[in-house]
Amino acid sequence: MANTIQLKRRVSGAAGAPSSLKSGELAHNEVDNTLYIGKGDDGAGTATAIAALAGAGAFVSLSGTQAIAGKKTFASVPAASQDASAGSDLVRKSQADALLAAKASVSHGHAITDVTGLQAALDGKAASGHGHVAADITDSTAAGRALLSAADAAAQRTSLGLGSAALSSSASFAAASHGHALSDITGLQSALDGKAPKSSPALTGVPTAPTAAGGTNNTQIATTAFVQGEISSFGAGDMAKATYDSDNDGKVDAAEVADAVAWTGVTGKPTSFTPSTHSHPISQVTGLQTALDAKAPLGSPSFSGTPSAPTASSGTNTTQIATTAFVASAIAGLIDAAPGALNTLNELAAALGDDPNFAATVTNALSGKLSAGANLSDLSNSATARTNLGLGSLALQSAGSVSITGGSISGVALDGGTF
Repeated sequence: MANTIQLKRRVSGAAGAPSSLKSGELAHNEVDNTLYIGKGDDGAGTATAIAALAGAGAFVSLSGTQAIAGKKTFASVPAASQDASAGSDLVRKSQADALLAAKASVSHGHAITDVTGLQAALDGKAASGHGHVAADITDSTAAGRALLSAADAAAQRTSLGLGSAALSSSASFAAASHGHALSDITGLQSALDGKAPKSSPALTGVPTAPTAAGGTNNTQIATTAFVQGEISSFGAGDMAKATYDSDNDGKVDAAEVADAVAWTGVTGKPTSFTPSTHSHPISQVTGLQTALDAKAPLGSPSFSGTPSAPTASSGTNTTQIATTAFVASAIAGLIDAAPGALNTLNELAAALGDDPNFAATVTNALSGKLSAGANLSDLSNSATARTNLGLGSLALQSAGSVSITGGSISGVALDGGTF
């Protein structure tokens, strides 16, 4: 393995230099990607100043092409040795002056002859102040009338036989075929709001409707007159409340008469009645003896088939019946998930070497062992132990002050730590 030397470093947190470095010690801050070095010596090896060796993790080369990101401020105006040619090149002042020398000033004028076709276009136009007579008007339409000047407009209307209506804009007349919004009709929306919709109307007041003919049975609205007419047509067998409950107490009048009949007036009643308190032998209850014969007695019952009972909770020690599930649970608790090779007493004895004094034997064997809690402080001869482990004099040196003289070191990582 090659040797590795790691500088002191910071991978996260604040940007900037470490608070302290040894003289000549290097440190790299990955937050701002800057390499720092300790300068000077305070007499105890600590640097008196910290300087940045490289910023942003790179440098500007004196030759070659580089892309420099971010905004840079120069103390003096940078100079270029050649004119710009690419679209992203900076333009030198001398090059800009040469390009602007052939350009017109911001404020400048042109003669008519400098504008192509302008003179010909102007030659075909009338003067700004001119007039017309009736003979000049070949178009009496609105477009033609627009050509009249204000000075001769009245005379020209007379010449053309136009009345005062000619002064009105055609925009004030509606087309022969046109429409109107509801808001254009005065009172129309209020009138519509006072009407009931065809679908689920919410009528108010006392709505009326034509009374349907007797016996009608369809979706036509039924008036109160129709309902009264249908009730009045009930026959003798119809249960009309007004006819059979004349006192409006919720009972048929004829039934109320029956409520007041005397006991002697009741016919067909039995000559004798069983007392309200009486008993019966088992034989008089159909199937009772057969049902009792299929039950077990409370005293020393003899069950058949596969009797079952509630399983007692684990650890129960009473006269409650123990189910097979209770027994299996108790045995499983005794074995406590022991492996198959150690779930019997014979297997446990074999595992202990059939030694009835197993505890004493193990205690005596452990007494000759080193204590884990002593961390080798209980060694009787540490020098012999180091020799047996193949450790040299380097093992006796402090980690903070290691001295190596002669020889070579390979596969070593030197780590400056973090700041």
